[in-house]
Amino acid sequence: MNYSNNDFMKLALEEAEISYNRGDLPVGAVLTIDNKLIGKDGNSATTNEDWFSHAEASVLNKYSRAIKTSKKIDKNTEIILYSSWEPCLMCTSIASLCRVDKIIYSCPDPIGGVSKFNPNNLPDWYNRHWPIFERGLYEKESYNLLIKYMENNIDIWGDFIQKFKI
Repeated sequence: MNYSNNDFMKLALEEAEISYNRGDLPVGAVLTIDNKLIGKDGNSATTNEDWFSHAEASVLNKYSRAIKTSKKIDKNTEIILYSSWEPCLMCTSIASLCRVDKIIYSCPDPIGGVSKFNPNNLPDWYNRHWPIFERGLYEKESYNLLIKYMENNIDIWGDFIQKFKI
């Protein structure tokens, strides 16, 4: 089956909804290699009681061997990570280590997102492997789900909600 960016972003949003229903921050991520679905995951930092179980980090960790194998076979293999929310610095750094070529996200994060970060100030290796960012579809759907979660967890997200506008 041929998938489009629209299909992959829909899957990321579905993972975000699963995370929301589980009580986690509603962020979902999908990993593709040469336009083939490799894996998907959602944020589980609340469930796991840690700061590292972001959707993007989790899916990259689970499928890093597939990425490495694909890149060894053909260095021009295209690795794309789809996320329902603009990734943070931690997840983007992991993506660069995993040689992700592009990150497509649906909803911008004005506080913690790094799509506008200039990697030129990083050491050369990171600069060469820093992924390209692209805004995708379902921004409003992702935003509404995130706001719903934040309003239900106002004790954690109180001040952020005022700054989180699209």
